[in-house]
Amino acid sequence: MHGVEARHADGGLMGLAAADNDIVAACRAGDRLALERLLTPHERPLYVVCLGILRNAEDAEDAVQEAFLRALRALPRFRGEAALRTWLQRIAVNVCLEWKRARKPVAPLDIAERTPSNAAPVATTAADYLTALDALGTLTPHQRAAVVLKDVQGLSVEEIAATMSCSAKKVENELYRGRKALAVWRARNLGAEA
Repeated sequence: MHGVEARHADGGLMGLAAADNDIVAACRAGDRLALERLLTPHERPLYVVCLGILRNAEDAEDAVQEAFLRALRALPRFRGEAALRTWLQRIAVNVCLEWKRARKPVAPLDIAERTPSNAAPVATTAADYLTALDALGTLTPHQRAAVVLKDVQGLSVEEIAATMSCSAKKVENELYRGRKALAVWRARNLGAEA
């Protein structure tokens, strides 16, 4: 079964919309425009996930690029069992978690200066970004990934489990612990505002 793609009766890859099937097929054939159409819609959501996990804008940009490179190398093996978005987010989360294990923590840069100019901000101000990044810094990398994927990206617990390659119960535990830690951080740092 290894290397065999799961296909619908119509010949398309499972888990992908017909348009995505066509784009993936064109990418595999070497079409650069198709590659751009495949990756561009996912750049900003992946950046938000990576920023939430890594807490450093420059590292997040680098992680997105690394995730795209890994996706391109793995595209011939992509079977479409998961949605394209889930597959790309899994790659990005894995890149971020690998980097967190391998690197020493780096102080976050000024988010207002480092946010891509074509990207809509997650928070309304740079101060909101810095506050959110500071709060996320109290979480473990897995808790950060779960919270960002759920609360920022809006993924379901099942989608997060597929993205993080773990069980739904593990995701629920990470979300619970992460939210509990964020509540403690909020009470300690924001006091009356919380």
